[in-house]
Amino acid sequence: MPDFTDWAPYVAFTSGDPPRPLHQAALACFTEPGTAVDLGCGAGNETLDLLDRGWQVHAVDSSAAALAEVSRRARSGRRLTLERSDLWDARPPVADLVYAGFSLFFAPPERFAETWAVVTRAVRPGGMFAGQLLGVRDDWAQQPEISAQDDAEVQGLLEGWAVERLDEVEYDGRAMSGPKHWHLYEVLARRV
Repeated sequence: MPDFTDWAPYVAFTSGDPPRPLHQAALACFTEPGTAVDLGCGAGNETLDLLDRGWQVHAVDSSAAALAEVSRRARSGRRLTLERSDLWDARPPVADLVYAGFSLFFAPPERFAETWAVVTRAVRPGGMFAGQLLGVRDDWAQQPEISAQDDAEVQGLLEGWAVERLDEVEYDGRAMSGPKHWHLYEVLARRV
């Protein structure tokens, strides 16, 4: 089981990875750059991609190592603000896009409602949320510090959103810690 308190090894391991496919799918929904929030930005791969495309980005992470890596990789004078915060305490600006790549499920169950409220407040009407929710059949789902949702809970979270994509994916793959069974909901939804 990975250590969910020390993110420095993960940041080092993933720095420079290409932007994830769901991030790319979200960007395809926009014809011009705007404002974005990267919740749980990690090594900043998606943050840097957004900046390269002309977006103004507010990157949030609880890890000092993550924010240091994003700052190191971002060129000076770029349109970037950094916030060190747990997801449920984050105060991002209202944005056109909120991207939460593989991050929301690291909010403990007792803080998940607050975390989802951060997402909801940050997406402007007509704006887009893109991110993953962890399903109950995932190897990590029974960990007390991890939030996982079943089908009904996912549908409840997305009430009031125009869902453009909701893919339930399940596969045996890898995490940094080794082999892992993944069960995820990949979400692209527009706030109405």
